[in-house]
Amino acid sequence: MSKTTDPELKSSFPGLWKYTGVRGRPLPNCFEWLADKRKDDNIGDLWRVHDKLYNLERFVNQHPGGADWIILSRGTDITEAFESSHIVNYQNVEKILAKYYVKDATEKRNSPYTFKNDGFYKTLKRRVEPVLKEVGTGPSKQVKFFQDFTALAFILTATLGAYLESIPVLIVAGLILDACLTCAHNFFHLRDSWRRYCFDLGLNSSYEWRVSHALSHHMYPNTLLDFEVTMLEPVVVFLPNNSKNFIQRYAVFVYQHLIYFGGFYVTFLKRVINTLLGNFPFRPEILLPFAELAILIYVAPTNLSGFKSWLLVHGSCGYAFALIGLAAGHHHPVCFHDGDEARPDPDFGLCQLDATKDKTDDICENLFVILSTFGNHPLHHLFPAICHSKLHHIKPIMEATVKEFQEDYQRISQLKLVVGLQEQYARNKANAFNKGKGI
Repeated sequence: MSKTTDPELKSSFPGLWKYTGVRGRPLPNCFEWLADKRKDDNIGDLWRVHDKLYNLERFVNQHPGGADWIILSRGTDITEAFESSHIVNYQNVEKILAKYYVKDATEKRNSPYTFKNDGFYKTLKRRVEPVLKEVGTGPSKQVKFFQDFTALAFILTATLGAYLESIPVLIVAGLILDACLTCAHNFFHLRDSWRRYCFDLGLNSSYEWRVSHALSHHMYPNTLLDFEVTMLEPVVVFLPNNSKNFIQRYAVFVYQHLIYFGGFYVTFLKRVINTLLGNFPFRPEILLPFAELAILIYVAPTNLSGFKSWLLVHGSCGYAFALIGLAAGHHHPVCFHDGDEARPDPDFGLCQLDATKDKTDDICENLFVILSTFGNHPLHHLFPAICHSKLHHIKPIMEATVKEFQEDYQRISQLKLVVGLQEQYARNKANAFNKGKGI
């Protein structure tokens, strides 16, 4: 069991799992989280799905979604990822998986979530499958156009801003880059394509985010297994905790903006250092930000001006990305956060809806707004491997299924989500579970 520097920390699911990782580790990275998860899942070099162990080594290069997912998840329980990534032809996928069966697991899963055949999530999967077979699961022409357009617009706008030494133009370039990265987030959830690397035009890594975001946050949102919700502690604390001090609850209203603006710089610098030291695998896409820097220095009147332009573009992008992402639907006081009372039967799908809220604003139903603001967030969490352009086809099915299970599909305006983010920072009391409404 991994140790924690906060012995008072209690999961909402006592006795069901162990906290993965060392709480309070300075500037943790996703590979450390993954190593800790392997220790806690304790299955050697195999892969676990529900209560069976498999050896997928011979399947790595045959996986339709790409080799990354199989290689990265080796030695871990991939039940949540397996269930949420395979919706169409699920029975055929199970037959393929069975070919690699090794033995039954001897320990219970280090996860609280259930996948009962008559439960909400499995019922929903069966109902959306025929629709997705008809409309497909991959990106539409509109999504591809938006991705390509924002990438090209960023390059042109940043180049123009550096040439003119125009702060407003450079800020606009940063905002365009933010839209490009957010759209690319859709692509790194999907099977491999070159468009996933549009995410690397920023100072982040699509490869690392497949761990921290796809395999951690998406599978266990707002819980102690969610790397993204604990990675900034103790500077930023999202989970309700009586031990939160005044600075963590209220001073964060001020210093959060520094973190938003400078966070990308810190993670990129750490990635570069760890790559040079051999701690991280070398990924060619890490060179993209350096290529951007070279271009801006070349077109700017002076080298220093080009460097400042590069900093401003990525600082503006990082600020927008963090603010929009954190206020996308997870961090409002009505959202479940570990420490709140959990539902007694933690169905995977219902727990995703407890931790994720949709937006009421009509404009948030526009595809291009969805792509640039992490829209349709609850559905995206339920089916992360389905392109955003297809989610509207299954939304009525999801809403009807929620109603049938006597649950409440809550929506909140974007403005209230932004305000709620600040309220969540300050919240130190746990919420009680309310049947039908989550918490």
